Amino acid sequence: MTNERTNRYAEALVAIATAEHALDAVESELLTVARAIESNESLRRQLTDANLPVGRRLAFVETEVLAAAHPATRSCLAMVIAADRVGELTAVAEEVARRAAAARDEELAEVYVAVPIDDARKQALKEALERATGRRLELKVYVDESVVGGVRATIGDTVIDGSLANRLGSLRTRAGA
Repeated sequence: MTNERTNRYAEALVAIATAEHALDAVESELLTVARAIESNESLRRQLTDANLPVGRRLAFVETEVLAAAHPATRSCLAMVIAADRVGELTAVAEEVARRAAAARDEELAEVYVAVPIDDARKQALKEALERATGRRLELKVYVDESVVGGVRATIGDTVIDGSLANRLGSLRTRAGA
C-alpha cells in the first residue's frame, strides 16, 4: 500500500530519472538499495538516525558501494536521505518500480525465491505468471530464505504463494480439519 507522501516522492524520483533518461536503471538500483538497507540493521540505523548530521548520512551516497550506480540513482537516494525518509525508501522504490512498469505497459511482479535462479528460469517463471494472470509482467526476483522452496509472487494486490512453507501449512490445515 502506498500513501500520499510515498506517491509524491515516487513521482519526484520518476521525474528525476526520466529527465536523466535513466528510469530503468533508477528503478532497478533503488529497489536493490532499498532491500539492502532494509536487511542491514546497522546501515538502516545509521541512515535513519536523526541525531547524525545529514551530511554524514548523505556520505552513504558517495560510498564505494554505490560507485557503479547511475548518477540519477544517487541523486534520488540523496533526496530521500536529506528529507529523512529512508524509513519509507522501500515503499517509495516499489512505487517507482510500479510506475516504471506501467510506463512500459507492464505490471510489477515481485517474486521471492529461496535461492538465486538463472535467466532461463526467470524467463520461464515470467511466462508462467503471465499465463496465470493474463497480464504483461516485469519480474523483480529477490532471494528470501524464508520461502524455503518454490516461489512466492506478489502482483498488485494478488499473492501467489507456491512456497513449500505454504504448501506444508495447507496440508497441516487440511489434516487438522
